[in-house]
Amino acid sequence: MLHKQLAAMTAAASMWSATPAHAMRIQQKPSAQVCQAVPQRMRAARVHMIDTARVLRVDTVPVPTPAAGQVLVRVHAASVNPVDWKLQDEGSLKPLSIPGGDFAGEVVAVGAGVRTLRCGDLVAGTVDQVAQGGSYAEYIVAPLDAIVKKPTTYSMQEAAAYPTVAIAAWRFLIAGANVQRGERVLVHGASGGVGSMVVQIASARGARVIGTASARNHAYVQSLGADSVIDYTTTPFEKVVRNADVVVDAVGGETLARSYGVLRTGGRLVSAGGSVNQAQCAAARIVCPARAPWDVQRGLQFVAPLIAEGKLKVHVDSVYPLSAIMAAQQHSRSGRTRGKVVVSMEAEAVSAAMVPINAYLEGHATGRAAAFERAFADDAMLVGIKDGQYRQWPAHDYVRQSSSGRAPADEALRRRRVESLHVTGKVATAVIALDYPDMIARDHMTLLERNGEWRIVVKAYDAFTPAAPAKQP
Repeated sequence: MLHKQLAAMTAAASMWSATPAHAMRIQQKPSAQVCQAVPQRMRAARVHMIDTARVLRVDTVPVPTPAAGQVLVRVHAASVNPVDWKLQDEGSLKPLSIPGGDFAGEVVAVGAGVRTLRCGDLVAGTVDQVAQGGSYAEYIVAPLDAIVKKPTTYSMQEAAAYPTVAIAAWRFLIAGANVQRGERVLVHGASGGVGSMVVQIASARGARVIGTASARNHAYVQSLGADSVIDYTTTPFEKVVRNADVVVDAVGGETLARSYGVLRTGGRLVSAGGSVNQAQCAAARIVCPARAPWDVQRGLQFVAPLIAEGKLKVHVDSVYPLSAIMAAQQHSRSGRTRGKVVVSMEAEAVSAAMVPINAYLEGHATGRAAAFERAFADDAMLVGIKDGQYRQWPAHDYVRQSSSGRAPADEALRRRRVESLHVTGKVATAVIALDYPDMIARDHMTLLERNGEWRIVVKAYDAFTPAAPAKQP
């Protein structure tokens, strides 16, 4: 009976989640490996021209199809790099282009010839946003040379934040400057995305690191491994640093122009923030290596052991939903970020799915029927076991039984927490822990979004009455 009931509810869930606007089909060619059904359309931020200004708007566009040697990734998170908005401003991204390079997510389809990745693999990477659609979208196609397996020690948001800055740090500090143990390295912009990676890699390599950062970021930069930090707002670094072995500049402009004179003869100057002047390099008798080629695989493979050993952290400065992409870019433009700005494709859905969860918790705390009614769908069901007894019953009976109209007398002793909440499309699952004096329970909720509103449709619970404490003699 239970199996039949659950099968019926699963079938009902499929009907509830299917609407003409979100009809599902397989975005695959016959020769590609089918992983799962994906929607025909997705949300993506695209470049629009408003008078002479280039702005981003979130549009609904077709989900791309992977070609041979590509995979389709459902993006969990993307991150904002200055190159994204610089390409927009200079016009390299044409109207209706999707910006964004960095992303992390799940492989949901693979093109012909793909052997190294399969359905369900969690990946991270960075794509050429000028040559193809970028990562400010719910789905992205990526060639195999642009992605790696997601580091297991990183969250999705952290994995989305690290590719470009890690590759840049490898490119300038290792492939370019070839920093060695014991060398003195000056890092400009040490609290930013690239600079924070450079500090950690140089420190892990045994170099002595001097960073430049505002006073509020000194403790942060030192926590990354810097031996000392200069407040660039009050102290010209050239008055403090002499005969450095390496300068890595992640700022450019005037900072780069003042950096030639702080190096020893034969020292190396590399810049991720601007172009070095070879004539000035020769005059200062320093080496200014040519920029190493951009290589996603070599860069990310170099940092992989450091990540696994816990020696390379990525700091997520802030997280924005896709709908706030302009605010996310503006934050990046401010130049005051500590680490990276991340765009979460799930932030809005998670926030919306929390509405009925919070209503359910409010019902437990207040005993109000209205709160429970906001939480459950009209046709929701409960299935579960309490003290070894199985029961399945309609949610409206549970609401009636639980609605006392007043807060529990022992409310101060009751503890509730949301242990997890995962959203996939229009389906969400949550685990809620209830720790009461007279009951310990884990509620496993299944939620669906129907007609733009999330509701709990199934509550499966495992509960028991704790043993009374033994009386003291």
